[in-house]
Amino acid sequence: MQSSRLTIARSLIALLACAALVAGCSSSNNSSSGAAGSGGDASAAGGPADQPSPGVSADTVNVGYLVVDIGEIAKNLGFKNVEDGGFDVTTKGIQAVVNYVNTNGGAGGRKLNPIIKPYTGQLDSPEYAEAQCRAFTQDAEIFAIAMDGQFQNNARPCYQSARAIMLDQTYLPLDQQEYQAYSPYLWSTSLPPFDSYVKTLLPNLKAAGWFDGAQGVAVIAPDAAVSRRAIDTIVTPYLQSIGVTKSANFFIDVSNIGTLGATSSAALAGAKNQGLDRVIALGGERIEAVALSSTEAEELTAKYTISSYDNPAFFVDNPETIVGKSRIGMLGLGFSPSSDNRSDSSTLPFPDPARPNEGVCKQIVDAAGANPPEGNRENYRIILQFCDATLLLKAALDKAPKNVTPNAFKDAMWSLGTTYSSAVAYGSSWNQGQYAGATALRQITWDDTCTLKDRTTKGCYRVAPVDTPLLTN
Repeated sequence: MQSSRLTIARSLIALLACAALVAGCSSSNNSSSGAAGSGGDASAAGGPADQPSPGVSADTVNVGYLVVDIGEIAKNLGFKNVEDGGFDVTTKGIQAVVNYVNTNGGAGGRKLNPIIKPYTGQLDSPEYAEAQCRAFTQDAEIFAIAMDGQFQNNARPCYQSARAIMLDQTYLPLDQQEYQAYSPYLWSTSLPPFDSYVKTLLPNLKAAGWFDGAQGVAVIAPDAAVSRRAIDTIVTPYLQSIGVTKSANFFIDVSNIGTLGATSSAALAGAKNQGLDRVIALGGERIEAVALSSTEAEELTAKYTISSYDNPAFFVDNPETIVGKSRIGMLGLGFSPSSDNRSDSSTLPFPDPARPNEGVCKQIVDAAGANPPEGNRENYRIILQFCDATLLLKAALDKAPKNVTPNAFKDAMWSLGTTYSSAVAYGSSWNQGQYAGATALRQITWDDTCTLKDRTTKGCYRVAPVDTPLLTN
């Protein structure tokens, strides 16, 4: 049974990696790898960021859309996934949103010219990511790119070097230091800054009683500069402040599925050997899904955290690939309603009047016949992300000067404040110094008793009906 589950799990997680549903098939050391890799701000006055942006003419703005396409690989592996209609339906939806913008004043008075390309999951590699970047920045010369599933660590530096604005929807943990290294080019449309996220998570776990009775705490995270900074400056001091005297950090090598599996298993074995019964999973990168498919997860009795970075849908949709008992007691915070919720596990209305652009996006897509096969929020996740990025781009360019530069775009983004409401985050704002838009989170808890209408096994995540404000200090 265990051997069978491990075989299935590794195959499915390889799919997840390529599909970028949990993380990319990459060596994802997301340490400050942009032109200002030492941590400086790349947008210094008088430099390239003050020169006119590429891809902008008197009448048009070229915008790239990079859409992950898992196509045949999902079909071949039999992975259970939320049906969003695939690349063709998403492309039709993107075109509908672009048409909407162009018939409503354009973006800063210019028409959007969309360049839509698939990012084929089974081809994922540093070479492929760079080739795609060059196709957008050299062949098409884009002003901005709305992208998902970009975990290769050479992707963002490539777009930065071409001075292209990145409207990034990839569930990759990036902290304020990392954003500043890419400034003014990198913007995460619906994610929180990772350092702020961790600062908010820990007291939430404490208030919910997750630490009560703990024998010790294990922290598992990608072996990357962002997660190491979070552990050194936030997690370790916090655990000490609440009296946790026994803890250990385990850094996971996410270079490939082999190293990921070996180091994840070793982390849980280390937790068991040291008598640690709480596991904080930080940073996604498919670590938790792989770890919980291992023999070590069967042998370790512990409570785990969960977040949008970890793709909660995976644990609901593919229970045969993990140790089921490990979900009991799971607790954490999410930032993505369409990832965290299932239509019948949440009381959150769809579309939600509290986020007007969610309704606007759904209306645009439905009117164009580009809606996914099912009308649930989770099925709309991908197209909502691209719609959100497009509407945000319009909002910023409407405020930018006619002579657009990357720094001028940055100033326009920061001038939005709370006037732009994300279609895909629980709450959002764009203020001075802010590069990631999400400002609200919601608590996620595992419910072992719930039954979903389209699942044969019990269990789902419940999402709190109220926001947890993101802590920034």
